[in-house]
Amino acid sequence: MFERKGEARIKRANTDWWINEKAVVGMNGMTYIAYVTDMGEIHVKEISAKCSLTPSRDICICRMNCNYSDEHNAPSICILENGRIMVAYTGHGATHTMKYRITGEPFDITTFGPERVLIYEKSITYAQLFENTRKHELWLFARVDGVTWEFRYSPDEGENWSKPTVFLASDAGGLFYFDIHKMTVPDNGELREQWVFALYGHPRISKDHTIRSGIFDEDGFLLTMDGERTGMNLYGKEKEGKALTGMLDLTKLAVVYASPAGTTVRLLAVSATRPYRVGLAAFVLNRPETAVYYSASWKQGSWRLSEPIAPVGEFLAPGQMDGSQTYVGGMAYYYGVGEAGLHPSDERGTSGTNRIYLARADEAAWYLESYVTHDLGKTYEPERTIRKIPKTEQELKLWRPVVPLYAQDNLPVYWHEGTYTAHTGGWHCDVVMDIEFDL
Repeated sequence: MFERKGEARIKRANTDWWINEKAVVGMNGMTYIAYVTDMGEIHVKEISAKCSLTPSRDICICRMNCNYSDEHNAPSICILENGRIMVAYTGHGATHTMKYRITGEPFDITTFGPERVLIYEKSITYAQLFENTRKHELWLFARVDGVTWEFRYSPDEGENWSKPTVFLASDAGGLFYFDIHKMTVPDNGELREQWVFALYGHPRISKDHTIRSGIFDEDGFLLTMDGERTGMNLYGKEKEGKALTGMLDLTKLAVVYASPAGTTVRLLAVSATRPYRVGLAAFVLNRPETAVYYSASWKQGSWRLSEPIAPVGEFLAPGQMDGSQTYVGGMAYYYGVGEAGLHPSDERGTSGTNRIYLARADEAAWYLESYVTHDLGKTYEPERTIRKIPKTEQELKLWRPVVPLYAQDNLPVYWHEGTYTAHTGGWHCDVVMDIEFDL
């Protein structure tokens, strides 16, 4: 591996969970990161990984006038096909409103228009915003009241929105998390869009410790993992005389991982390229020494679990017994385009998901590391240590690696580092990027 030349740091950038996309490389080659600060401010950072002489820009687009000590929420960023940048954001279950802003000019974060508001019937969190370029629509997914997920769309770049429709519901013991990524796939010489997702219940509260998966196509149909359409559709409409359901049937989704009795699981990552892959950590509650990272790959019609990749080593908040002791360092798949300046619409397409990044700990230090597979996801071997922080009295930790969509090899991953004590407001962290500039 090459030597890294520099480091970029976003100060006071709050950690985040369950939002896609958080960071995207635009057609102009710049990386855009949406984040929330520990003062409740929503920011967009623009950074060049190509040239150290290119000044970065950072714009605050909203001041929420509060400090969200429960930091499990972040803005979702979407770069439209025409280059306009849209950001959607909300508090974590603290409001019935989703807010968003969109730039007036392509790739210009200084031109964000006025804030607009979407109203929901109950409290919302976890915005996940995407563009469906074939239907010329914006798609927005959000969790409502902690137990349902709702879908709505806009046919005119956010000027108007459909009414929300519920497509996933669970009982109070379910608390489902729904992680979805947009990906492009070749189809008879064309690039089509799919939204691959995985969902599961809270590792401690849920009655069902199982990760399940599925795919939505451009028309909103639920696909099997093999690409066959089912009778479920996000729009929930009647089509060609046939009634379609708008609700996911969990029993009909493919099972990625079912926890053995006495154990549980945390869903960590969904890859945005083929082969379909899902990252997870399996463990026994309250026993961090049992926590291990795995990757599951869709091969030959079923999900196949890798050999153990590495021990997690430590929970992020081991002393808090409200469920925080189930938080682990995190995992991210590399789904970039490799060479700086290459876009996925290029005939060479996107890179595979042979590399993963994970944060782990041992008795001596916290580590941010990359691992690679040479046997289609059966086993992973260490590639390099990107960051190491020896354990000190300050209890500095590394967690939550994130790979920007269409990442380039000179900025493949960023992560959070600092102190972490979830739900107390006592945490503090920065987003850190390792960069090689092409000078």
